[in-house]
Amino acid sequence: MPSVSADDEWSPLRSVIVGRAAHSNFPCEPPEMIANTMPSQYLEEFRANHPFPEYISEAADAELDQLAAILEQEGVKVYRPKHVDWGKIGGYTGSMPRDGLLTVGTHIIESAYAWSCRRQEITLGFEEILHDLAQDPAVRVIRAPAPPNPDTIYDGPTGAGLEGQPWVINNSRIAFDAADFMRFGQTLLGQFSHVTNLKGVEYLQSQIPPGYTIEMLEVTNPHAMHIDTVICPLRQGLLIYCPSRVSEDALRKHKVLRDWDLRPVPFTPKPRLEPPSLTCSDWLVMNVLVVDGKKVIVDKTDTEFADWMRELGMEPIFCPLRHVNSIGGASHCATVDLVRQACN
Repeated sequence: MPSVSADDEWSPLRSVIVGRAAHSNFPCEPPEMIANTMPSQYLEEFRANHPFPEYISEAADAELDQLAAILEQEGVKVYRPKHVDWGKIGGYTGSMPRDGLLTVGTHIIESAYAWSCRRQEITLGFEEILHDLAQDPAVRVIRAPAPPNPDTIYDGPTGAGLEGQPWVINNSRIAFDAADFMRFGQTLLGQFSHVTNLKGVEYLQSQIPPGYTIEMLEVTNPHAMHIDTVICPLRQGLLIYCPSRVSEDALRKHKVLRDWDLRPVPFTPKPRLEPPSLTCSDWLVMNVLVVDGKKVIVDKTDTEFADWMRELGMEPIFCPLRHVNSIGGASHCATVDLVRQACN
């Protein structure tokens, strides 16, 4: 099997990247971006060269070590990025590789980040992993196009994707985050957001393997950034979704989901208070990594969600992730599927 090969989000996971959280900094972007994507009570924290509290970064790093160990116990090969002091280069974090790398078939594609604080993230943290993967002649590693100088991504007008939606970024250059897309066989479902524009989608369509197509969901979230708190496929034919961010009708418009069992999350997630949820909404409860269509990585405190997973025929594997949540994600965001072995 190639060292990169994944066509969905649920087939047995064989190889994965797990991020690192040490030395993470609050992202620093223009105020309108932060105001539209980050929790309002913490907006003053998002400034240049401002590290996350040390107790959060250190605990998050330990949680990711535990996540890596759990996956290795499940027989998954785990890659880890380099340690980087993100404060020294004006960066954000190495804990969320899902944002920056998208596996489609045997291609692994680097995001064209809208955020300037993330542009060196893959090069500095993940270059050695990508170099190793590229030694496989079956694999194609596609690096992000360089942004223009000067970068005009924030220079109005807004409306980067869906007509009338006031996204902060415009359509003046290619911009997308890998975490705005999910694989359903040869169909990728994506969303326009404050970090993904039309040029980004068109570019991504031009880079994925022949025969693969991208379809864009109609989302109802004015703060949209990353699709893994909107939908989560658990196994072939079963998907859960956030009913306040996408409707069943919008999902059914896509042929790939027309016959699926689509389940709205039947409860309102509890607030994440300690450690504080500095960067994400409570819908991070949906941000889970499926190991093999039967097992799913769940934060050990999300017991209500875990009980629901059991009702749906899934087996939760508990891992502490609350400090990872503070920095910006959970088990899905903190990983990149490299190999999923399709079941015949």
